[in-house]
Amino acid sequence: MTVAQTSERLSNAELVVFTKKFIDADKERILGNNQEAFKLYSDCLQMDPKNDAVHYELARLFLTQNNLQKAEEQFQVAAKLDPNNTWYLVQLIEVQTALQNFKGADKSFKMLRDLEPYNPEYIYNHASLLLYAGKTKKGLQTFDEFENQNGPSPDIALIKFESLVGAEKYSEAASVMEKAIENFPDQARFYSYLADLYKAQGDKKKALEIFARAMKVEPENPYIQLSLAEYYEQNEMLDSASVYLTKAFQNQNLDVDTKISILLSKYGQAEKDATIRQELIQLCSLLIQTHPTEAKSHSVLGDFLYLDGRLVAARQSYYNTIEIDGSKYAIWNQLLLIDSELNDPEAMLEDSKTAMDLFPAQPAVYLFNGIANNQLENYTDAAKNLKTGTELVVGNYFLTAQLLASLGDAYHELGKHTSSDSAYTASLIYDATNLYVLNNYSYFLSLRKADLDKAEEMSRKTVETEPKNASYLDTYGWILYQLEKYSEAEEYLKRSLDHGGVKSAEVLEHYGDTLYKLGQQNKALEYWIKARETGEGTAELDSKIQTQKLVD
Repeated sequence: MTVAQTSERLSNAELVVFTKKFIDADKERILGNNQEAFKLYSDCLQMDPKNDAVHYELARLFLTQNNLQKAEEQFQVAAKLDPNNTWYLVQLIEVQTALQNFKGADKSFKMLRDLEPYNPEYIYNHASLLLYAGKTKKGLQTFDEFENQNGPSPDIALIKFESLVGAEKYSEAASVMEKAIENFPDQARFYSYLADLYKAQGDKKKALEIFARAMKVEPENPYIQLSLAEYYEQNEMLDSASVYLTKAFQNQNLDVDTKISILLSKYGQAEKDATIRQELIQLCSLLIQTHPTEAKSHSVLGDFLYLDGRLVAARQSYYNTIEIDGSKYAIWNQLLLIDSELNDPEAMLEDSKTAMDLFPAQPAVYLFNGIANNQLENYTDAAKNLKTGTELVVGNYFLTAQLLASLGDAYHELGKHTSSDSAYTASLIYDATNLYVLNNYSYFLSLRKADLDKAEEMSRKTVETEPKNASYLDTYGWILYQLEKYSEAEEYLKRSLDHGGVKSAEVLEHYGDTLYKLGQQNKALEYWIKARETGEGTAELDSKIQTQKLVD
């Protein structure tokens, strides 16, 4: 508030009243009582309409209400009443920019710069506004003013370059970047920008020349190495591309995340091309050499080794990962999958135990643990942990079905047939097409000669879906046998033998039993002997062979 001017317009008595109201208004504004503050500032304006400070404070109040239009009006009045107040103009420009009133903001900037023509902040901000408003030519000219006054700036060079590229003025953009290289020859990024521009325009020769100049400036700059690798790859000069990509991966100055993002960007190619896959595995090895203490270095190697089918090596990479950082569940899940694929129940049991301690709320870990315990005949532990897993699952029907299926297996081995049947039935509610469950459930029912019609219906679905699966054919044939449909049983058991069951003592013995029922005792004996030659078979097999009779 300009006291001298206010005092000229008001008597002493009025000035006292005015000053009190203004102070009270400020106090109410500070306390957040905006309505009362408005009233008091309005009273002040009635007493002195030309008071710039009151208009300024009213503008600030309008800003608190996000009423930018009113705020702009009040800032304009304040700036007009006191044209030498730079702060009024700065505030006015901010509001005009927010309102995208670029023409008004440009005019306000000119007034501001007339007051302080050599203020570098005002020149810089004015140039930025003009570019933002789409006035590229005027904006660049204003940045020229800045540099003429303050010297060349690498940041401004980049702003000019990007603005000209955006305006599709590529020749001018190239000139700006050449000038920047001349002014700042040690800044390798400028060479990259210029080379990329030439590359985008299809001038590969010129792009390569710029990259060569950049390498002389910073031969160990990893981003230039990557740019060259990309250049050579796009031009199908794969050996040269490999050289520079290798250099970049050996470069300590290139961060691990950038390297991993490059590897993952090529994952799709690696899935289809074994040669590319081997090259990427080599890069993963370099990644570990340069970043040996980064868990993600080892995990990405594990991912590519797994993709290559090298399960043992992949598992070791995941073990190396969790030694550094065992907090990522995804790594443990992948590790357990490999244990399963390697059919290594001992490792899967130990790994799942550790994972259960680290991630007690992850139901899949309990599934792996249950499967391992079932395979190792630890059925009580299997049932306990599988039951816990089923209680943890939320919304994942497939996982629930798997847990219940394995729980059914455990209960069956424990002789808890009611619980086993219940678990299998529940599993099929979640996944009615699970052939594993349909086969096991129906077979176990047949062994107990229980609910054979249901067993036959479930087993028929498996052979209809996979008519060449020896195990499913054997189960269906054996159920038909229990239903005393011996001719049909012989047909399916013969198909089981034809599709690989000839190596199974169980299938051979079942087929022999069926032939016996069909009155073919000699052929039955032949298949019982074949079953014995596998080294396996039921406890009754020897008796069948010795007596040449089938005892039900």
